[in-house]
Amino acid sequence: MTQRLKPFTQLAAIALMAIVGLPARANAIEIADIKAQLLSDIAFQYAELGDSERLNEVLNQALDSTEAMNSQCFQANRLAKVAGSYLLIGQDAQGKQLLADAIETARRQEATGCSSSATSPTESLANRAREYAEAGHLDLAIELSSGLGDPVTLAEFVGYLAQAGQTERATELLDQAITLAQSIDDQYSKTQILTVMAQRLRLAGHTELTSSVLEQALESNGAFDLAQSNEAASLQVSSLLWITKEFAAIGAEQQAIAVLDQAMPKIQALSNQSFPLDRINHQVDAALQYGELGQQSQAVAILTEAWAEAKALPSNSSRFQEDAVSRVAYGYAKLGDLEQALQIAQSIQSTMEREIVFQRIAIAQAEASNIEAAVELAQSSGSRRNATLIEITRHYLINKQPDQAWDFVQAHQVKGILSEVAIGYVDAGQPDQALQIVQHGRLEGFVPDVALAYVEAGQPDQALQMVENQQMEWLLPEIARGFAQQGQLDTALQVAESINSGVYKAQALIAIARSYPTPTSAEQGRLQSIFANLVDFTQGLFGDSSREKVAEVLEQALEVTQSL
Repeated sequence: MTQRLKPFTQLAAIALMAIVGLPARANAIEIADIKAQLLSDIAFQYAELGDSERLNEVLNQALDSTEAMNSQCFQANRLAKVAGSYLLIGQDAQGKQLLADAIETARRQEATGCSSSATSPTESLANRAREYAEAGHLDLAIELSSGLGDPVTLAEFVGYLAQAGQTERATELLDQAITLAQSIDDQYSKTQILTVMAQRLRLAGHTELTSSVLEQALESNGAFDLAQSNEAASLQVSSLLWITKEFAAIGAEQQAIAVLDQAMPKIQALSNQSFPLDRINHQVDAALQYGELGQQSQAVAILTEAWAEAKALPSNSSRFQEDAVSRVAYGYAKLGDLEQALQIAQSIQSTMEREIVFQRIAIAQAEASNIEAAVELAQSSGSRRNATLIEITRHYLINKQPDQAWDFVQAHQVKGILSEVAIGYVDAGQPDQALQIVQHGRLEGFVPDVALAYVEAGQPDQALQMVENQQMEWLLPEIARGFAQQGQLDTALQVAESINSGVYKAQALIAIARSYPTPTSAEQGRLQSIFANLVDFTQGLFGDSSREKVAEVLEQALEVTQSL
């Protein structure tokens, strides 16, 4: 499960700081890099306050520290943050130059094989752009993504603009994103990128924009060079089927059916010699999509053909045949013909493969909410019984039903899934239930997840109780942030003062400054900060006295950082 916490609270990022940020173990090189991160964060918040007199000094420190970093993998992120500070205060020339430097640095490090991050340097910058947009700094996000030539994130930002009623600007940005996507040489990659863009717009609720991008993807798909290989033809079909799904997801059923009708001759034309599974897999996928679109007779006809082809595969390709039969059985189960699916499954000679097919049929039944039938099939899965029950439990978790998942686990004594159920409750913002699962299963290592879930649920006091007797100082910055967001500034500062590590203390103070006071509406704050003068907005939001408090906290953070 991904992105279950806000960007600042993602456990991986905090764990990284736990590794490199502990002064007792960190060397001078690590401390220099950590100071660069802290100083760039402090400078960015000073820029948000519009405190130009103090800001210039802090910006100079942040820039010097960033340029002196030893870990080049993360230098681009810091440069982008400093660049953003200049852009926020209207020093566009300096800001744009630093942003270009950040992008160049990321590309250079990516070319040399930077291995100190889970994402590539350019991917990391794209993630930062998303964070800036979510925090309300859309102009900065667009500037960064445009420099990266990243059409996918630009498409996401189109949604922000459309939501804010900035129709003309949204259209211009979408045109820019499409132009970037169309500049990709590889036709398959181009089509995939356009489809991803459409998907992101759909998920943001922008149906009309989604449809226009899908039309572009369809046009790109038609330009495949099919003379290259059977593989190219198969990729073209895969793209068509994905485009069909996206049309169906926005309710454009007739367009979806039209694309499926276009895909079918291409599926029939595929050779079943070089890639024997491709043709059958595509047939099953197409049949399922026809079924979902209400074209049941067409779906059954295609599955019948796929079943005949699966049985006709040569005996010297038994592995391919078993895989193909498994896919067809799953297809029948998904279409609701359980009897035919079971007959096909019984035809498989290998016990292991037969159990796998029973498992897949059971999952199909669970996806159709036929849980009783799914459980009965799980009992027929032999050695895969528990694995099948785990997949049924995951069905509940995928559908954000942790209560049902937990009831199912207890009713059927499912083993090896408690940690995922606990995370399901964390994702659902139910830390009490997550803690219950952790305690019931004696799960180790889940205290941080549950504590952070309490913070996100607006209960930082509960989080503090969980960690106060444990060696988890690295969680305290987030807990301090939670108190600040609740308007409990004094308590937040007390938490910060209790931290022994200078790194974590500085992080806590920065988090407090960033979070206090909280806007009455996160959405209102985001949109206002996009389209209002930032200095005026900040003054209006905080008021003079609150701005002074935030500046005081930033001064404390700066003092702690400089002492590292």
